[in-house]
Amino acid sequence: MGLINERTQIRRFVVKENEVILKRQSTRVFFKNGDTDFFFNWLLGIGEIFGFSHGELYYLAQRLGNSPKPDDWKNVFLSHVNYLEQAASNSGLSEQTKAQYYLAQTYSLRSAIQFTDPFSEEYLSTVRQMEKVFSSAIHSLGAPIEKLTIPYQGSYLPGYYLHSGDNCPTLIMIGGGDTYREDLFYFAGYPGWIRNYNVLMVDLPGQGSNPSRGLVFDVDASIPISLCIDWLENRNPKLNYLAIYGVSGGGYFTAQAVEKDPRIHAWIASTPIYDVAELFRKEFGSSLKAPSWLINAILKLAGNLNESANLNLKKYAWQFGTSDFKSAIDDVFNHAKIVDYQKIQCPCLFIMGKGEGAELQHQTKVIYEALKSKNPQTKLQVFEAESGADAHCQVNNLRLAHNIVFDWLDTLFEWNRLNF
Repeated sequence: MGLINERTQIRRFVVKENEVILKRQSTRVFFKNGDTDFFFNWLLGIGEIFGFSHGELYYLAQRLGNSPKPDDWKNVFLSHVNYLEQAASNSGLSEQTKAQYYLAQTYSLRSAIQFTDPFSEEYLSTVRQMEKVFSSAIHSLGAPIEKLTIPYQGSYLPGYYLHSGDNCPTLIMIGGGDTYREDLFYFAGYPGWIRNYNVLMVDLPGQGSNPSRGLVFDVDASIPISLCIDWLENRNPKLNYLAIYGVSGGGYFTAQAVEKDPRIHAWIASTPIYDVAELFRKEFGSSLKAPSWLINAILKLAGNLNESANLNLKKYAWQFGTSDFKSAIDDVFNHAKIVDYQKIQCPCLFIMGKGEGAELQHQTKVIYEALKSKNPQTKLQVFEAESGADAHCQVNNLRLAHNIVFDWLDTLFEWNRLNF
């Protein structure tokens, strides 16, 4: 009888072909599988900023069909990299034209990485190729970006620093569980450059390819973020007006930082998370109370139905440094800290899309209601579906998100007034 009950619990967790691990958008764009479709929506958002055109992306989507396997996705985007590489090699191209080709190559490689097994031989070589092409893109753009490494636990955190000027406000950009530091360029680096901000973009433990060097998700992200601020203070003795911006899981990592570090003058989160364990409980439900052997057995069975979800679960375990997804979730339940948001004193901008899951929306509203009376500049920005920015991290309308974020910072720091 107990085994039957466990199987009944677990049935909720089995990820069928068209289902998603976490709800991240309200409308389907092209692909049947929700996780694949969300990432395609994300690529369309990048294409509004630079690099990709929507025509390119829909051409590739048509080649893939609406139910691609991870290997098919990876191979189609790697093939597109070869096409772009040849196009960029033509003589007579301006640096700006080359930059667009290089950026399209960068995020084609990034697209392939999203559906590449991190334990495979090709994973790190594809990551290194992406980093190399991104450097070419930055050179052709003329963006004032330098590579950096921040010492951490006998290793290092890799990142980029966009330097607009010592007297300019500075923004630390932190991604989530699915991001690489090259992603942070279109989230904040590029718009920050346009708005005359310094922007630090870094992979924390567990992010990017860091798990390949043993740097997996840590209990307290405030520690590596504090080291980032130390680095900024050493780099720029005139450092002032320091803000931090977190997207996705970065909404939790940055919450830990602003709770503890008074050097941060403003916090932006899409969306803010103060209790990540509760988020996982609500998303995965009581099914995770079943024993690990049963969950892992059924997840293996479910992987035959939804290879994209199965690969994502495998990647999450890799990022946590555990043998399987259930162990990764147990790590969160046993060790994740609840942020004491009542300690947060700086003004905040919270961003929430109506396509987000219910618990993310709930935690956003709770923390906003708790903090709005502390500072009149604290604001909640809610994006309805009609805005085209209701998806997770506003990936479907990054331009609008940029305007909201940097307009708020400009007002807060009284910056760029001469431009209005």
